[in-house]
Amino acid sequence: MSDGELKAVLRHGETEVEFSGNYEDVWRSINKYLSEIYPSIEAVKKLIGAIDVNLLMEKLEGLVEIREGMISVLEDTGAKRKILLCLAGAYVGKLLGLLERDKLTPKEIASYTGLNEKVTRARLSELKKAGLVIKYGEGLYGFTKASIRELFGEEP
Repeated sequence: MSDGELKAVLRHGETEVEFSGNYEDVWRSINKYLSEIYPSIEAVKKLIGAIDVNLLMEKLEGLVEIREGMISVLEDTGAKRKILLCLAGAYVGKLLGLLERDKLTPKEIASYTGLNEKVTRARLSELKKAGLVIKYGEGLYGFTKASIRELFGEEP
């Protein structure tokens, strides 16, 4: 096994399954395997409104990059879309263990998107009124399933 390659072994009952490759491939393979073994997980995800992280990661590919604890929005687009992409990146980054939080301050969003902080605050207010972001305590913002529909025209 080379540097950068991950190996994971899952055991359940009498079954043992091994996954190896880069981090993303192993993550996707494990999630796919578990959803096939436990199909009720899909039903539960739909019932509680959970987001299909694998599909969201695929949709964000080439649009957002997470590296060294930072988010980069790669798409040259309008402020609202940049903010939504940034927040989606934060959500995925937190789930993958690449970021500490999945909610961001306006200052962080401005930094990650290259937008002016005043513009960021104004657009966040508009996005909140439209139900596309949620404002949490301490001035933190996160995205909603509606923001995913806004970004991609469908719900991952």
